[in-house]
Amino acid sequence: MNLRRLDLNLLVVFDAVMLERSVTRAAQRLFLTQSAVSSALGRLRHQLNDELFVRGPGKLRPTARAIELEEPVRTLLAELQQVLAPSEFNPATEQRSFTIATNDYFTAVVAPPLVQRLAREAPGVDLRIVPTGGRALEMLDAREADVVCTSWSEPPPRFAIETLVEDDYVCVVRKDHAFARKAPTLAQFAKAKHLLVSPRGDARGFVDDKLAEKGLTRRISITVNHFAAAPQIVAESDAVLTVPRLIALRFAPPQFTKQFACPVAVPTALSRMSMIWHERLAQHPAHAWLRQTLLEVGRSLRRS
Repeated sequence: MNLRRLDLNLLVVFDAVMLERSVTRAAQRLFLTQSAVSSALGRLRHQLNDELFVRGPGKLRPTARAIELEEPVRTLLAELQQVLAPSEFNPATEQRSFTIATNDYFTAVVAPPLVQRLAREAPGVDLRIVPTGGRALEMLDAREADVVCTSWSEPPPRFAIETLVEDDYVCVVRKDHAFARKAPTLAQFAKAKHLLVSPRGDARGFVDDKLAEKGLTRRISITVNHFAAAPQIVAESDAVLTVPRLIALRFAPPQFTKQFACPVAVPTALSRMSMIWHERLAQHPAHAWLRQTLLEVGRSLRRS
């Protein structure tokens, strides 16, 4: 192929269609008309002498040649974008948006001080905080998120990872609860009513697993799907709530609640929130600034 005849925009279209498996959705992603994307795809098919995509049930299916090209093209476009990006990022004057895929903990604990810092130092920077939906790494691959903040151990080599926040767990009860006067034994703890925070609606958590190791079970009398309301419910009930300390610090008012140490061991993965990003963005000035800002906010939380 003669590279002088290749329009790089065709590779951008190819990448979008690979991500979306749909000409219509690729057009929406690129803010182009459907006919413009179809035309660009036709030109690329002609230049590469391959169909690239064939129609399948509900979506386009890539040919073997398209699958072969996917990662090299995506890497090439990312490297080109990095080369052409400004050599510096000035947060005080830049206007851009970042997307962070994460969970309820981040929104409750990290987002408030992060937003305060952006208001002071980067007034033109907007944030989109979205759920991972169980697709954390896929979102980074598909450029649907700039960073992912979640509990993770060891991602594949194409990603980098760094600890963002370390936290421990406490139990919260209403101020006149029996456990507020004297911390319970493990058996007493198991017999109490419990409130479980389960964003995905799971029927059990790590506390149940640890109790099971001791031959104990607990009664989960209330389940909610986010942290914010849980301490208020506890303040008006007999339930015991086991949550990260920084959540309790933010949402459990000391005039209505009391805390005691969690009587079961907390898995390391649950006491650490990590920040994950794609290596292709490692040197991008704007993304490097975002990651550094997140790390500094995380360090300030560890000292609180």
